[in-house]
Amino acid sequence: MRINTQRFGEIEIDPGTVIEMAVGPFGFETLREFCLIEHAPDCDFRWLQSLSDPGLAFVVVDPMQFFPDYEVEINDDDARDLDLESPSDAAVLSIVTIPGEIGETSVNLLGPIIINAASRKAKQVILQNDAYMMRHRLLDSPALARPPAAETSG
Repeated sequence: MRINTQRFGEIEIDPGTVIEMAVGPFGFETLREFCLIEHAPDCDFRWLQSLSDPGLAFVVVDPMQFFPDYEVEINDDDARDLDLESPSDAAVLSIVTIPGEIGETSVNLLGPIIINAASRKAKQVILQNDAYMMRHRLLDSPALARPPAAETSG
């Protein structure tokens, strides 16, 4: 299946990889079909590209790559909407916001996109966890923390 994108031009995608949302992401509720595009090989960032709007693509990451203690607990209604029988059936993506100041890049940990890995059904949900924010600074990620500089004695 060939799709047009503003960033990548015309590309070929496998129709079996199309992600379908009953309701599109917040603010884009009418856009329901997406695909994932790699940014670059071995890169944690991907693009969630709309199939109906060539100009709309969200930068997304697996939040567990950056926040290993991140826990996603969805309610029974959301699990039913996604036909999830087990947490292991779900893939989780978080939308990344990259402002003019790169150091302020943030990840939406409060509203992840949950994808049923088998059926490719997806839904953006709001977690009921006060520890998560819509704009959690990526540089605050434990995965990006630098080890302390070695002290010298002398």
